[in-house]
Amino acid sequence: MEPIVAFTIVMLIWTIGEFVSTKTKALVSMMLVASMIFLIGFAGDFLPHNLIQDSGLLGLGNAVIGIIIVHLGTMMSLEDLKAQWRTFVIGSLTVALMTVVLILVGQLVFDRNIAIAGTASITGGTLSILMVQDKVSELQLAGGDLGILSNYLLAVFPLLILNLKNLVGFLVTANILKKEALRVRGEYRKGNLTFYENEVEENTKTDHKSILPDFLQTPYGTLFMLGVAVYVSRVLSSLTNGYVNTFVIALLLGILLRHFKVLKPNALSSTDSFGLLMISIMVIAFGPLADIVPADLLALVWPIVFYLLAGVGIILLISYIVGKKVGYSVPLSLAIGMTTFFGFPGTMVLTKEAAAAVGETEEEIAVIEQNILPIMVTAGFSTVTITSVITGGLIVGLMIG
Repeated sequence: MEPIVAFTIVMLIWTIGEFVSTKTKALVSMMLVASMIFLIGFAGDFLPHNLIQDSGLLGLGNAVIGIIIVHLGTMMSLEDLKAQWRTFVIGSLTVALMTVVLILVGQLVFDRNIAIAGTASITGGTLSILMVQDKVSELQLAGGDLGILSNYLLAVFPLLILNLKNLVGFLVTANILKKEALRVRGEYRKGNLTFYENEVEENTKTDHKSILPDFLQTPYGTLFMLGVAVYVSRVLSSLTNGYVNTFVIALLLGILLRHFKVLKPNALSSTDSFGLLMISIMVIAFGPLADIVPADLLALVWPIVFYLLAGVGIILLISYIVGKKVGYSVPLSLAIGMTTFFGFPGTMVLTKEAAAAVGETEEEIAVIEQNILPIMVTAGFSTVTITSVITGGLIVGLMIG
């Protein structure tokens, strides 16, 4: 297939996914819609199996994954993390403890590779899935035995969980946030509400300073610096013999480079390239769907159901306990933990919907948003953006073959 035709078809699928996501207010995620289209298209031979390869996006995606992760690091400031330390503690501990529990239990129920793939997908996002798929490819090339699932099923398995968990997360968290919104409204009406700071708008400002010379602050210079950061991350990872994943180092490096004003907050925003780069890395995750046989999906039903149910149960338990310790309300603590299932922008969408549903005046809606939104946005970053990348980078090294 001609590259331009393949590229256009992929963009059409993405457009349909975005349209459905918008119409359902993100209840049905863009990734879920795209996954279903690719899955049905490849399984039914409606789409050519080399579609993604011919689109040219795979090569770009593989080249820029690290750049995206450094960019995500520049979206988080140490000051924000300090101000929302309780939120960060709940989110991070939920992900870390859930990772340990799911791996231990998963190995007893299935095998190590399924346990790690399932855990990475439940605790993380697209980047965690890509790390699993990259490790599966590495083990396959080495000719190892991957266990219960074949190599392509092991690669598809976390992708399906990732897409389904968004839907589950939205449904569960929407109800939890409404309870928290009712609590906030009640406190406001009693006159004893504690206000939190308004959401920090650091990432939308354009007047940030950098210690770099002007020629390195241009779009090209920024991409160059991001590339250098990724290369440094690879070198540092190699010094640990790969035990500390490159992506983990890249994320931490992004946070530090922002803090020391080497890179500006939201680094890629000045390059006008973030959208295309994100699409290119998300497309990578759909590659294994081209080889799947519909009958083989039956082998994934039980592992998927297990990790979705176990994930929700463990999240609610851990976030409840930790939230009690740091002084947050039960609904807010549970909502923070559940951000593991979707992250930003779902955190913002669900909060605004809860505020609009519960607040009876414009003032009440604003107060509810002011008290919940900054916490939920921080929660999404603490779970999906930061902690899950770190834990995912550590556990994929435990896969065997």
